[in-house]
Amino acid sequence: MRPLRLMFEGFGSYRDHTDVNLSDVDFFVLTGPTGAGKSTVIDALCFALYGTVPRWGKKDAIRNALAPSVNEGKVCLVFEAAGGRYAAVRLLRRSAQGAVQTKEARLDRLDASVPPDADLTKILEAVAESLAEGDKVTGAVAELLGIGYEQFTQCVVLPQGRFAEFLQAKPGDRQDLLIQLLAFAVYEDVGQRARARASAASGKLEMAQKRLTELGTVTDDVVAAASRKVRELADLVPTVDEAVEEMAGLRARWTEANAAAAAAREQLTGLASLRRPGDVVDLATRLTLADEAVGRRADERAVAEKEEADAEAARAGLPELTVLQGWRTAHTRAAALADRLDRLRATAANAEAAEETARAESAAAERELADAETARADADRAHRAVALAADLAEGEPCPVCRQQVHDLPQHDVPADLDTAMNAVRAAKSRVTAQGRAYTDAGKAAAEARAEVASAERQAADLAAELRDAPPPAEVDAALASREAADAALDRARARTRAARKDEEDAARKRTALGEEEQRAWSALRASRDRFVALGAPPVDGTDLAAAWQSFLDWAKDQHTELSGRAAELELAENELRTQGGTARAALTDLLDRHGIALARDAKPDVVLASHLAGAERDLADLRARREQSAALAEEVERCREEEQVAKYLGNLLKSNGFEAWLCAEALDSLVTEASEILMQLSGGQYELVRAARNELVVLDHNDAGTQRPVNTLSGGETFQASLALALALSHQVVDLSGGRRDLNSMFLDEGFGTLDEATLDTVAATLERLAQETDRVVGIVTHVPALAERVPVQFAVTRDGASSRLQRVEV
Repeated sequence: MRPLRLMFEGFGSYRDHTDVNLSDVDFFVLTGPTGAGKSTVIDALCFALYGTVPRWGKKDAIRNALAPSVNEGKVCLVFEAAGGRYAAVRLLRRSAQGAVQTKEARLDRLDASVPPDADLTKILEAVAESLAEGDKVTGAVAELLGIGYEQFTQCVVLPQGRFAEFLQAKPGDRQDLLIQLLAFAVYEDVGQRARARASAASGKLEMAQKRLTELGTVTDDVVAAASRKVRELADLVPTVDEAVEEMAGLRARWTEANAAAAAAREQLTGLASLRRPGDVVDLATRLTLADEAVGRRADERAVAEKEEADAEAARAGLPELTVLQGWRTAHTRAAALADRLDRLRATAANAEAAEETARAESAAAERELADAETARADADRAHRAVALAADLAEGEPCPVCRQQVHDLPQHDVPADLDTAMNAVRAAKSRVTAQGRAYTDAGKAAAEARAEVASAERQAADLAAELRDAPPPAEVDAALASREAADAALDRARARTRAARKDEEDAARKRTALGEEEQRAWSALRASRDRFVALGAPPVDGTDLAAAWQSFLDWAKDQHTELSGRAAELELAENELRTQGGTARAALTDLLDRHGIALARDAKPDVVLASHLAGAERDLADLRARREQSAALAEEVERCREEEQVAKYLGNLLKSNGFEAWLCAEALDSLVTEASEILMQLSGGQYELVRAARNELVVLDHNDAGTQRPVNTLSGGETFQASLALALALSHQVVDLSGGRRDLNSMFLDEGFGTLDEATLDTVAATLERLAQETDRVVGIVTHVPALAERVPVQFAVTRDGASSRLQRVEV
């Protein structure tokens, strides 16, 4: 894995967008004060790939991923691996409850034609294939790089405080790491496949042996016997075919004889069954009577039609029935209307007289009301004067004329005012009652006059309608004559319909008898046609009974002659049947001698062909079984050999065998190179050695070559040994994995402050050589200026109050 571009924002202490271009860098250093954010750059690279960071503790603990006071962050790594270019992108968000979650993750394969130093957006847009999304990204990265998170943080990214993990690991854990890192698991896979193949070969061997046992042994004698049987049956075919042909000829002759005998028997039966129909004798008499009935009914129908015509002529000179009925109705209505008009006129005169009386009474009531109102007014004035005089005083002004009163007036007692008022009310009631009576009388008189006028108009209409009509008596006489003529015509028509129906019935009966006669002639001809082959005479003439008798006489004579011929035909048929049975019996015996049973209705040649085909199939099957037995024997030997080889290889490649040996050899190679590096770093004091149980120890040459466990080294010494082992692993990983792993990146975080000047110089030289000679990216994080100054590319990390910042510095 070689990083090209690393971008992050809102991640760790970096709030702002930060883009690190490593496409042209082989050896770089991150420098800056403590807490500035140097290690966060390495954390971002690791997080982009695996979604977690070693410094956070748990794998799934990402609460420290987001920068303070931001709610969203993003990390993107563009890198090369396995000959392709890829991008790993992860998006972080803070929920409303403050929890940090990875909301989006993806791994894409990119188009490598875009320059690695181009705009990052353009690089990321050149997606050739989406490889994984969400939770599947981490697994896809591990599969692509060939190592998981644990191996990545022990041999590619060496974070603070974890340099010694590979050095101080237990032998079993170190072996598991080497198996994964150096692709030694392929041998375990090969071993498992070999053991699986051995198991499969064992199953095949068992099945082949079983099939060989079931197939049995087919000898040459058995095959020869089957061949002889095929030849014998084949030699028998011409004989059987000749016999079958002879039997076919006998069968054809018997079929002809059988058909002739059957035809003769059928003709004898037909001749014996001929009978003349019983109704043929009197059919001519019934036809004559039917013809006479048709003539009679025709005459009766002609008489009825003449009577109908006479009735229609008699009615033709009379007026229409509807006109006569209309005149009679109009005369009846006119007489009734004259009586009603007299009554209406009398009623109208009475109404007009009542109207005049009511008018006079109403006028009298109005006069009485006027007199009563005048009397009430006089009484009212008298009462007011008396009341006013009662209030006058001598010497006081009069309230009416404002003159001084000298003498008080004297008045008589006035009339009763209540009586006058009651008289007015009574007069008003009479006026109202008389007015209503007068109005009602007027309405009644008007209605009577309207009815008289309506009746007079109706009378005038009827008079106009009867202007050309005869008198009532004449109308009644004419109506009686017309009704009598109509009745006579209806009776004549009914007689005509009945006569026509009788004629039609007689004609149908005559037709039916004619059809019966035709059917009788057809039956006779059909009976004669059945025996044309015997020379039956034709049936002609008009006398049906005579024709039938003539045909029956001929049939009787023919029956006697045909009886002798039928006996001769049956004799010939029986003789042919006997010959056919003898031929079949001989053929059945022949086939039986060759082991072939011939069923009663079976065809001998077909049966022989079937047995011959079966014998040929048996012979072919025996030959195939003989070949199959040989092939199965070869397969048994091949499966036995395959099982032994696969089983032996599977046992060799078990994890406690070949894998352990490979890991030991690889560890020896790593320890040899790491010892050389450690000797340089320690000034010749320490050397790494693999102990008997694959444990790592150091030889202390300053203590007479004493072996010491690696966990007894000081912090600086441990850093030197771990660095030496890590450098050797990074250098040899391609060769040790057979080219299956190419981890051409290495990132070291701190630990250099424990080295003296000479050792530091050795470390710097070693790292420079590693970057130059192996074409890999080496990145370090350090506070040591002397080391940083020797690195060609520096990234200076600073931090203000809001965010960490990174700037590339060329040395």
